[in-house]
Amino acid sequence: MDNGWIFLIGGAVVLLLIAPAGAVPAPLANVTSALAPENFAQEQAISVANPSGVDGLAVAFNATHLPGMRPDFADIRFVDRNGAAIPHWTENVTDGAHARIWLALPAGATAITMLYGNPEARDASDPDAVFLFFEDYERGDLSRWSFSGKNAVVQPGIVRDGAYAGDINVSEPDLRHLANNRVCLANISAGPIVIEGDFRVSEFGKWCGSGYLQAWSGTDRLYAFHLRNGSMQHYDGIHRNFSADARAETDTWYHVKVILDTQNATEDAWVDGEHLGQAPLRFADGTPVPGETIFTDFALIGSSAWDSGDPHHFYADNIVVRRFSHVEPVLSYGSDPGVRGQV
Repeated sequence: MDNGWIFLIGGAVVLLLIAPAGAVPAPLANVTSALAPENFAQEQAISVANPSGVDGLAVAFNATHLPGMRPDFADIRFVDRNGAAIPHWTENVTDGAHARIWLALPAGATAITMLYGNPEARDASDPDAVFLFFEDYERGDLSRWSFSGKNAVVQPGIVRDGAYAGDINVSEPDLRHLANNRVCLANISAGPIVIEGDFRVSEFGKWCGSGYLQAWSGTDRLYAFHLRNGSMQHYDGIHRNFSADARAETDTWYHVKVILDTQNATEDAWVDGEHLGQAPLRFADGTPVPGETIFTDFALIGSSAWDSGDPHHFYADNIVVRRFSHVEPVLSYGSDPGVRGQV
């Protein structure tokens, strides 16, 4: 090839042709990235009922398989009315039938478009682009966390789902100079939030909790949920049960969901789908959380009460932190699907 070069750019082969002197160059073909909307043959309108004013709100959509779509839903993409890409994450796929899709929905959106129909497309699902924080530990490392103490590890022995889970194992007394060893911290920077995930402890602490879910606002700490002495609690200067009837066991996975509603200064907690109760939203020193509070970090903290014997383990899996809105958008298929550009 005397008049050309071949380059490898971003995993794609690009052929650059150089025309001889005096020749008229031929028009270039309309070649686009495998992820570009132009490569998808079909589209489906999606209606959004109850649009929210929160930009980038993670909203779940139960998608059913459409003719021309890849059975594994890997070729779906979403765009707003201006054609801008909307990040999504796909989970719970049943090939050729249905999937649960999370979208980072634009504020005020009343309709979006789903593109599909490219059998060569790769899965563009990205939870890190949809949620404030996501951790299923399937990367096999702790790279998603902004900080992780030396007692935090990824382990394959006890998991809720997949091949890996997190494990904050504590085998030192709770001395101040060792406290950072049992902390995992993630930057989030958001107001009202939802924290959800699967959690388990091997032992209860002798004095305090064995596993904490916290939201930090600068130097202020909010103890949203912890497993302590057989109970499910929060802390606002005093350890308080969400419900006297809600007991906790060791070596048991619990699916926890906590809403920190700064606008109404309330916290609600669910375990395994059951509402435990509501509590005033207060920091660890007992002061109310102001409505304009921005949570700068999300934290997992292991046992603060190890004394002797085997290490205490605080296991975690499938953690999601997302924005909260009192308005819950509902997504559904709109008009019949059609050929791209003709709907």
